[in-house]
Parts: sequence; structure tokens; C-alpha cells
Amino acid sequence: MTEQDPLFKAYDNFREQVDMTASGILPDPDELAFFLLMGVPEVPADHDPSDQAAEEAIDQRILILKKVFVEINLGQKEAFIDQGLAIYDQGGKKAKVLLKEGKGRPIEKRATKPTPEHKTHKAVEIECSGKKI
Repeated sequence: MTEQDPLFKAYDNFREQVDMTASGILPDPDELAFFLLMGVPEVPADHDPSDQAAEEAIDQRILILKKVFVEINLGQKEAFIDQGLAIYDQGGKKAKVLLKEGKGRPIEKRATKPTPEHKTHKAVEIECSGKKI
């Protein structure tokens, strides 16, 4: 028996945690960038000590998230799926920009009061290089 590719294993692990019945939901690019920087989902590049590992991890996360998004939304129109995939690309680019801007600087996290958009959980404000996301 051969060992499963680490990226496929990461995909399988993440997919097991996702509600595969929740179709028709587009990701928010800002929230997506936040989760990408926070390491969700876990990917093989997270365990790589090289300088390029952080960007590679973002690419691996996007790959997994896009695959799950397409699987969940197979019944949706092609335009909806294309829009969602474009948002994942946008979130990945935003995360990489924030990663480069914040190299060597700590990320500050402050809880804020819930807003109408976040009724069920606290909004979290992240500041990286003077920019709030």
C-alpha cells in the first residue's frame, strides 16, 4: 500500500469537517484572506521551514478550498461557480500581499463589539502593517 500524497490527505481532512450541504454561499474575500493567513485549512507547506513555504501554503489552501467549493456547488450555475473561484483567487492575492507587507512584524488581534453582520460571533479586527482587515 502506498502512502497518500500529503496535499490529498490535507484535502480529505478538511473535507470531512465541511458541511457539504451548504451550497449557494460565496466566500467573503476579506474573511478568506484572514483564514488563509491563520492557517485554515492545514496544508503540507505549513511544516516546511523554507522561505517560500508561507506563500506555498496559501496556494495549497486555495487549491483545497476551491475544490471543496466546486464540489459543494455542483448544482449551481456555471457563472456562480466562476464568481466563487474568482473570489478565492482574489482572497489568495490579498493574503499574499498582507503576508509580504507584514514580514517580520507581529500581527495584532483585537476583539471588537459584534456588528449587525456578525450577530452570532465577535468580529475580529486584524492589523498588519498599519492596515486593518
